[in-house]
Parts: sequence; structure tokens; C-alpha cells
Amino acid sequence: MKYRETTLLGRTDLGASGTKTIDVNLLDPISRIEICYHIRKWSDAMTAQLGASLPKIELVDGSDVLFSMSGLEAQALNIYDRRVPTMNGTLKNSGNYLMTTYGIDFGRFLFDPELAFDPKQFRNPQLKLTYDEVGAMAVTDQCYMEVFASVFDEKAISPVGFLMSKKHYAYTPTAADAYQYIDLPTDHPIRKMLIRGFLEKIDPMLVVDEARLSEDNDKRVVFDLNLLRHVERMRGVWLPVQEHWQEYSSTTTAQYDMFFTPTDQMTVPTAIGRVNTSQPFVTDSVKGGYFSWRDPAGSFCQGSITGYLPNHCVEIPFGIGGEIDSWYDVALKGSVLLRLLSGASFASSVISVMLQQLRRY
Repeated sequence: MKYRETTLLGRTDLGASGTKTIDVNLLDPISRIEICYHIRKWSDAMTAQLGASLPKIELVDGSDVLFSMSGLEAQALNIYDRRVPTMNGTLKNSGNYLMTTYGIDFGRFLFDPELAFDPKQFRNPQLKLTYDEVGAMAVTDQCYMEVFASVFDEKAISPVGFLMSKKHYAYTPTAADAYQYIDLPTDHPIRKMLIRGFLEKIDPMLVVDEARLSEDNDKRVVFDLNLLRHVERMRGVWLPVQEHWQEYSSTTTAQYDMFFTPTDQMTVPTAIGRVNTSQPFVTDSVKGGYFSWRDPAGSFCQGSITGYLPNHCVEIPFGIGGEIDSWYDVALKGSVLLRLLSGASFASSVISVMLQQLRRY
């Protein structure tokens, strides 16, 4: 076979919380690492998006960090890169497993022959997964983790490098309309940037308002974006984020909190009852990856939700995604400075910047 799928971690119950370290002891080049987390929903209520159960994903080689993001950030990058509607399985009623996936993509696409992770270039690569069973819901009794690698087998390749993706900077703004200045690295070309404005149940555009990138002490301005208008333009580029859901109403008076991947304020939910006595409704506050719903006791409800901005993240591409030579080569720049402007919903929020770079061998 030219390509194969191999298991780095078989189906394992890791316990309530902790960090699992997995040696990446392969010799063949790796195109993708896929992490699957199966969480058993043991209560009607959710408390956060599913990716909150995986607070940190790291690939390291000693002190050299090759990938570092939270599960929510990794999912957002996957959705933008792969142009898929979701990385989560259908949300189901209490007692069922919810499968959520996270990818480390080393190439522009699966089995990219030019960009792949070559373990032979490193001494002891390790995958470190920090997990928390109750990160996304109040009660769960059992969770399973699986990890797979998509590997080049009989197809011989000579990759020039791999995509290295990391959270570069994170901070909590202290006021509305306040500037934050962030120096970007100038060691590797940048393929894209994600800006995440996180505040639970809030549209990210209310957390971070503007982004400006300049070179060499403002000698050249690369972009100066109002992020809301940037998002509106990019609706003609991005594919919608969409998830299906199914839930069971155990009591007639309860209002059930649901969390989803799309987080813009124009997110649209639907709810359809599965019996003729069912009359489900959803709240009119649908933004920030959240809505709530109610249905008569003993009723199943199902629907879908469609929007943009996966897990509060806004993509800013640098060049043409498929053309390596078009990416932002910062090596010859004296300095590259990102300036962010906080929005009205700054209190208790976190603004993060993720970078996807080309790291050559």
C-alpha cells in the first residue's frame, strides 16, 4: 500500500483528567495525526463546547514545540484548512457517547507529498494530550481516547518541511477599545493566522474589533482590518460550519443548554420534534456557540445549526493556501507587529493568536 493508517493509542479510558504522553515511534513520514475523544453524556446539560474537554494538544521533541493548541483551536484550524462542516459527531441524549475529533495536519491536504512530518528528523517526538472529562458537561462517567496516524508507506517522498501550528500569544484585555501590540516571529514563513476572541456565549466580534499588521516600525502596513467587515467578506470564501443534534427532554420545565462549533451572531438553529405532541422551541439568543431549547417531557428533539467562526476563531490567510511560494515570508523583515483592538465585551474575555508556519528541514 502507498498509504496506511496506524494506531498510536488504542481505545483507552484515561480517567477523569490528566496528561497522556504518547511516543511517536514511527519511521515513515506522517501526513496527519487524528485524536478521537469519545465522551459519554451523562446529564442533559452541557457547560461548554465539546473541545473544552481537551484543553491542550502538544507535539514536542524535547524542548522543541512543534504543535501546541487547545482542542477548540485545533478544531477551528482543521475546519478552515480542510473545508469541512464540523469535527464533532451528532449531539445525542444522556447515556450516549459524543465523538469529537482533533487533527494535527502536517500538509496542505491529506498525504501531501511535499509537506509531511518526518520522525527521522527528530530525536524523540512525543504527543502530549491534556484532557478533562467534565470540561464540556457537568456529569460524565466514562470517556475513551483513540489516536491514529496517516502514514506514507510504500510511496517514497522527500518532504521539504511540514506545517507547524502553535498558539503564539494570549491575553485578557483590561478595557474596551484598548490596543495590544504583539511581536510575530520572523523565523518561518506564515501560511495563516487565527485570531480567537473568546467569551462564553458571546460573538467573538464583540471581543476583538480590529487587527493591524505592520513591518519594520510601520514602514509598511500589510493589512488593517475591521474584523466584522473582514468576516462579512470572507463569507464568500469560507464554507458554512454546520452540525446536527439530537436530544431528549426528561422534564417539561427544564431549559437545556447546548453548545456548538459555529459562534457568529448570525448562527441559525432549527429544532424539530420527533412526535406529534412535541412543540420544541429555541431561545432567541443564539451566538457564541450557545443556545437553549425546551420541549415537553419525554420528547425527542432534533435539528441542525449553521453559522461561521468555528470555536470563536477568525481566519486570516496569507497568500494562496496551496502555493508554498505565496506564503508570507517574514525572514527578511526586521520586525513584524500585530496590533489588536479589544471590543465592547472585553471583561473576562481571552484573545488568542494562532500561527500556522512552514518549517523546513
